[in-house]
Amino acid sequence: MRELMKSFASRCGELSRKGALAVPEHETKALLAAHGVPVPRGLLCADRDGAAAAAKSLRYPLVLKLASDSVLHKTELGGVRTGIGSEGELLESFDEMHERFLKQGVPGYLGILIEEQAEEGTEIIAGLQNDPVFGPLLMLGLGGVFTDVFEDVAFGALPVARDDIRAMLDGLKGASLLRGYRGSPAVNMDALIEAVESIAALGLEAAPLYGSVDFNPIIAGPSGVVAVDAKMVLPKEGESGLRSEMPRTEGMSAFFTPASVAVMGASSTPGKIGNVILDSLVNYEYAGRVYPVNPHYEELMGLKSYPDLSSLPEPPELVVIVVDLARTPELLDEMSRLGCRNALIVSGGGKELGGERAKLEGEIASRARALGIRLVGPNCIGSFDGKSRFDSFFHSHERLSRPPAGPMSFITQSGTWGCVFLEEAYITGVSRMVSYGNRVDVDEGDLVAYLAGDRETSVIGSYIEGLGDGRKFLEASRRAIEAGKPVVVFKTGRTRQSAQASVSHTGAYGGSYRVYEGVMRQHGVVLADSFHELYASCEALALQPPARGNRAAMLSNGAGPMVNALDHFPGKGLELVRLGRNSVKAMRDHFSFFYLVENPVDVTGSATAADYEYVVKTLMDDDAVDIIMPFFVFQDTPLDESIVERLAALGGFRAKPIVCCAAGGDYTLRMSDALRRRGIPVYPDVARWVAAASALAQWGKTLAANRA
Repeated sequence: MRELMKSFASRCGELSRKGALAVPEHETKALLAAHGVPVPRGLLCADRDGAAAAAKSLRYPLVLKLASDSVLHKTELGGVRTGIGSEGELLESFDEMHERFLKQGVPGYLGILIEEQAEEGTEIIAGLQNDPVFGPLLMLGLGGVFTDVFEDVAFGALPVARDDIRAMLDGLKGASLLRGYRGSPAVNMDALIEAVESIAALGLEAAPLYGSVDFNPIIAGPSGVVAVDAKMVLPKEGESGLRSEMPRTEGMSAFFTPASVAVMGASSTPGKIGNVILDSLVNYEYAGRVYPVNPHYEELMGLKSYPDLSSLPEPPELVVIVVDLARTPELLDEMSRLGCRNALIVSGGGKELGGERAKLEGEIASRARALGIRLVGPNCIGSFDGKSRFDSFFHSHERLSRPPAGPMSFITQSGTWGCVFLEEAYITGVSRMVSYGNRVDVDEGDLVAYLAGDRETSVIGSYIEGLGDGRKFLEASRRAIEAGKPVVVFKTGRTRQSAQASVSHTGAYGGSYRVYEGVMRQHGVVLADSFHELYASCEALALQPPARGNRAAMLSNGAGPMVNALDHFPGKGLELVRLGRNSVKAMRDHFSFFYLVENPVDVTGSATAADYEYVVKTLMDDDAVDIIMPFFVFQDTPLDESIVERLAALGGFRAKPIVCCAAGGDYTLRMSDALRRRGIPVYPDVARWVAAASALAQWGKTLAANRA
């Protein structure tokens, strides 16, 4: 196999040098067959004599295909004929196609590929792609209309395990077709998975040699599979192979617990960024040494102001930069001379403006890397630490409240969502929060890997608009998950904008949300569909134990919201479980006849705290239940306030997660906050409620898989 791949690589290089766009189909199929994937018998025929030989050696019906190293879509040139049933029909079709392609001067024309036509079956599309974010990917989907219209595809980063492949296939909208539907035979799943596994192995081995590869369709049936079509598009410059670095966690602590901070660009003018940041550091809870730096002042906020970094009495552990970004390169040189190793660049005006400012960012990045200086930013609000109380935010304390220390950490490309996360966490608390902006140095992968080792962090949330190094992020997430810390991601930018420019089905989906979704799920990352769902998931994961499964039981003194929540269950992978008969009998014997004791349990508007306690305890003891989901109508007067202590006591056993919902005004908010202070999460709408429960189920599944 090594010699074969060496020869194939040489052939790809030869094709690229001559300006070809793709590896000829018959050559791609020969490589595929060598990796154990069934392909049709066939011959490449450059003249009529070759076609006549094919007519005598191949089994009818036959298929004729245009063979070229520079045509990507054969059908657009009339380059496919199917159902050829005789030698006469074969030669007639060959003559017509061959003469037409010669006359048209089809680029890269090699002849006609004549193959045995595959039997009917279920069409599958498999693809390989060198994604600019995640490197080599596998795509799977149902072919034909399912790919083109319904976009029924799934992605995984190579390498993939057999369980990954099975999960990708099971997650397709049309998965029922693979199992047999309305009398159609079931696909041989073992044969299909084995073929896909071989394709994935080829994709990893040959990653430097292609931009994308389509096997469309693969025909799957009860007896096996066959790859009917194969198209390997050669890579463009810089497109091929896997390029990634490992997360870099050195020097990160100074962004959160610096003993000394210099504010470059400190100001006395109220409302200016340099004034707000200095005020937060000097006049609130941060206890470190603060050095204002501005040559226009002798003193700022009772502290001596220094003209430059070199005048400071000590090299600061962190420099917060709020001056023009163009000054940053010279500041980095000064920092290096002084032995300063960390800078947080709040200033904007970099690549978001394009042109020379984008080049400036590149210069900052390369200089910092050469000097061994770690940077957060530019164009960010910086960082916050719950214990040291350090923060670099240019938001006054009157307008942005800082939460107490707590178990959640949050990293974000958007400073706005960072502010919202902090204020949402006014009870549960935050360990660390970072807005990293344009990430010229420190990025998501570095931060997640660092937080994986942070003893104060138990769950990591991340708002992502796009990743620079997807593999690095996946490695960091793996470290966090192995450390017992779930990673929750809300990825925005979900529209598919590159489809029209694609050269293959696989390339069309590259960089789309589908890629992020598939790859992150494959690696155990919990995905959220909105920022508020992200926060709800983080809080539930921080406060409650993981669920053993996805089987949920609901109870309420008002049934409407439970019905509403059930609409969200399928999309979030939750199941409304059938309660054990002993549970139903116990509740029927205990309650009045008008209480509905099947799932969801309706204890009606007359329910007391004791009623809730009895149901929750019953559900705790029911082996069929994985997650308990109470909804509270706190406006109902019979529900007394002892519910807080009763539920907290049951939750203290941490046998099963309890996730609650309650909607209303001031009294409802007060009761909800009381429960949250006792470690019981309560959400104000059903979308967040269900998302939180789903996150606990996903995390439990990931932990179980890691233990297996």
